[in-house]
Amino acid sequence: MKISRRAQRVEPFYVMELAKAAAAQAAHAGANDRPMLYLNIGEPDFTAPPLVQEAAQRAIQAGHSQYTQATGLPALREAISGWYASRFRLNIDPQRIIVTAGASAALQLACLTLIDAGDEVLMPDPSYPCNRQFVQAAEGRAVLIPSGPENRFQLSAAQVKSSWVDATRGVLLASPSNPTGTSIARDELARIAQWVRNKGGVTMVDEIYLGLSFDDAYGHSALGLRGDDGTDLGEDIISINS
Repeated sequence: MKISRRAQRVEPFYVMELAKAAAAQAAHAGANDRPMLYLNIGEPDFTAPPLVQEAAQRAIQAGHSQYTQATGLPALREAISGWYASRFRLNIDPQRIIVTAGASAALQLACLTLIDAGDEVLMPDPSYPCNRQFVQAAEGRAVLIPSGPENRFQLSAAQVKSSWVDATRGVLLASPSNPTGTSIARDELARIAQWVRNKGGVTMVDEIYLGLSFDDAYGHSALGLRGDDGTDLGEDIISINS
């Protein structure tokens, strides 16, 4: 079967090969009474809580097994809105919330919706390898900008400004980041979002590890950002969470 050139350009996701090797090593270690703890991929070693299992069973028994609305169950979107209100004191309209089959699907849909052929998207290096593939699948170009410890391995507003060209469509960030675990300070993220907004671009922020941030300086959602003049920057930000 002939594979498309687009698919051929997708780079291997090497962490999965590492996971396979670790699983083989763990099996060998287990046979020798030396169990291993998996710290390689974001997958828990426990199943869904009993409450979730019971709710799923009740839904199936009640016949709730048909197609749902494309944007997600209204009750679920309401609940997510409520979570943002209780966790971050943000009033997010449920109509703005879209439920997808995981964060990767959300990033893929966002890129396909917002990026045209030839558009460039600024990203820090290091960053999650799959994210650049989403940009390339939309026929865009991921521009990887070296980001060192002086900036917590994140893009700075100065880097975004100096790297912005006519073809730049926006930025794709992750805070907290995979693989470094660092977050972007609130003020710095606001400066980035303000610049991108002024240039007519889009700011996409992967926030799937936001629940692991526990201090005020970094444990915030980009949806709550405001500019120096009080402008609600969150209105133009695409936040990916899970």
